[in-house]
Amino acid sequence: MNVSRTRLDSLTGLRFIAAMLVVLYHASVTLVPEMYPLVSMGQTGVTFFFLLSGFVLAWSMKPGTSKRQFYWRRFARIWPLHALTALAAVVLVFATQGGQSVPQLLASLLLVQGWLGDKEWVYSYNGVSWSLSCEAFFYAVFPFLAVRLSGLDAGKLFRIGAAVFFAAVALVSVLLGFLPGFDWGALFYTFPAFRVAEFIVGVCLAIAMRNGWKPRFGVGTGAAAAIGSVLILEVVDGVAPWHTAGPLAGALCIPGFALLIAAYADRDRCGGRPTFASSSAMVKLGEWSFALYLVHELVLRTALELGPVSLAERVVFAVVGIAVSIPLAGAAYTFFERPVEARLRNRASGGGPVADTQQAEKTLVGQ
Repeated sequence: MNVSRTRLDSLTGLRFIAAMLVVLYHASVTLVPEMYPLVSMGQTGVTFFFLLSGFVLAWSMKPGTSKRQFYWRRFARIWPLHALTALAAVVLVFATQGGQSVPQLLASLLLVQGWLGDKEWVYSYNGVSWSLSCEAFFYAVFPFLAVRLSGLDAGKLFRIGAAVFFAAVALVSVLLGFLPGFDWGALFYTFPAFRVAEFIVGVCLAIAMRNGWKPRFGVGTGAAAAIGSVLILEVVDGVAPWHTAGPLAGALCIPGFALLIAAYADRDRCGGRPTFASSSAMVKLGEWSFALYLVHELVLRTALELGPVSLAERVVFAVVGIAVSIPLAGAAYTFFERPVEARLRNRASGGGPVADTQQAEKTLVGQ
């Protein structure tokens, strides 16, 4: 079977669910802090996105293709909509008389903010775009990772993935133990060189499946592993909030999310019964999820500026903000993201890209 031609519709649908975890998390941070204990682990949706990014790119890669083409198409995939939402963020900051900073805006547009380790820079303007800084780094290293890993058998790939996972968990745990007062979460949560662990695990998993490995579990087990990871971390965080909840929780979710992706990818590959995630509605929402990710926080911040005070008002504004964000994302995808990407891709010349399938071009990137 030519896996590069296999549509992974279930994974596209799952992107919307993961995106909504992030949206609910930001709704609590922005408007309804009272619900934060219920959705604090929504930030782990980023781990799913980073894993999925590595998985889909490796799943659909083709030999003998141009790095230049790959980089151009990755640029066409993420930068235009990022630039548009950054402009919207500039307008929002200006309208609310917030501080304007040209250097911070440039850092965001150049996708280097994740390396800076300062919240004022990392989350400036459209704060969620920090994850695109991570994705830009992942894209930079992917062609080299693919060459190194593509010839390995499943056993070696899983050992590499396990080593990366344990190293990420151990690093944050040790640093937290020795210097608990330092804000390791702020540093590692947005730091591309740390978050690449999730991406590498996704790459290893996809190559193992391309090379013939088949999971001996179904989508029920994969879903239970992923949901269980998030729920357990939610309970633990509610009882004893972690100072490094973001990076440590994200790292601890790697195995569960990897099982989820493997199970659904195998179901799609083998032509199993359609799942809820692969329904036409979920696939469409999944296609909108990158735009939803980039627009939702701007909408929620605008709702906050309208001045809701009481809990009831803030809940209503949060619900309306989310309800507005979804069709707005659909419009952004239909009338800007998709046509601009297609136009830029058509300008490319030479050989085909490293990852030239519909799935690769629709990988969701970021929190």
